[in-house]
Amino acid sequence: MATQNQTVSLQTAYILCGLGIFGLCGLHRFYLGKPVSGVVWLLTFGLFGMGQWVDLALIPSIAGERRQTLSPQSEDDYRGLLQKAWQQVSQKKVDPMQVLLNVAIANNNQLSLGRAILETGLSADETEALLLEAARRGLAHVGNDPESGAVRYYFDL
Repeated sequence: MATQNQTVSLQTAYILCGLGIFGLCGLHRFYLGKPVSGVVWLLTFGLFGMGQWVDLALIPSIAGERRQTLSPQSEDDYRGLLQKAWQQVSQKKVDPMQVLLNVAIANNNQLSLGRAILETGLSADETEALLLEAARRGLAHVGNDPESGAVRYYFDL
């Protein structure tokens, strides 16, 4: 896993938002990782102009969310976290559910099945059973990603 070094500029987001004056509404939403609403803004001229004005106040918070998704832990921190977790599992100090919960915390309290498989190192069947057990115990609930519709497990941690 390579460390991403991408940033989100508020200045760029505001410039793209300003292009709404020329009918290019929603470009800032594409830039900030909101492609679905970007298409809506583009087709409706920024929700008839009102969405563009509201976004002037929302851009800092949307940019903060985007920065958080683009700035994962460094590769060394990530490896160290997983190694420590699996050492504890192998020494019977921590059960796999605790590892799953730590992985969920490292991923903003939401996981897909694929992400959970990759980050826990468990088999697909073991991971799916663990996620379903977390949902059964009330540690997580199953929902869909609002943009892609993919199944997500949301943890309340």
